[in-house]
Amino acid sequence: MLSEKDNALKEVNSRLEKEKFIPENIRDDTKMKALTNFTIKEFFCIYRFLQIEDDLSVDTKRRSIDRYFMFLVKLRTGISNEFLSVLFGISDSTVSRDFNLVTDVLHDKLKLQDVFPTKDEKPASPMEQQMTFSRYKNANTLKGMIGITPNGAISFISELYSGSISDKEHFIRSKLMDRLERNDVVMADKGFLISKELEKIG
Repeated sequence: MLSEKDNALKEVNSRLEKEKFIPENIRDDTKMKALTNFTIKEFFCIYRFLQIEDDLSVDTKRRSIDRYFMFLVKLRTGISNEFLSVLFGISDSTVSRDFNLVTDVLHDKLKLQDVFPTKDEKPASPMEQQMTFSRYKNANTLKGMIGITPNGAISFISELYSGSISDKEHFIRSKLMDRLERNDVVMADKGFLISKELEKIG
């Protein structure tokens, strides 16, 4: 039988384990989405689908899923490495090293996925061909818009629109303006003729 001291130590270790900032301790979908942009089920399903456990277990005692979790938290929230080091109980340099590793691993994994059509592919319907044809690209395309914060975090991803839509119309339909606040600074390509729209925000 375990002694009273052993039982107390086991209880302390159990409590500390429950307080760790790890994905298994996030038991609320709202919190998980705030941290990673995924529900709990989506988070674990995508992790298993990517099959990156071995790749992220190299030269470390840290669990691969914790590295992946930290990577998503960084992307979703854009918080500093210093703050992440406090959350995960690791050094700033480890945060940076782990983030770069996950980036490299995911790049290698995802670049092998043939998810985009070739330039020669186009819709069968003449109407859809006309709607998706981009004069700028001289091809049938879909157009998406991504917002990036000054520290490099992705803060906004729009729905896809037909390639014929103008950048200005795309900006308006995406409702990105609804997320902007007074005195926010927006940097965009010269094709985005949106100065008047931004003036309304101030």
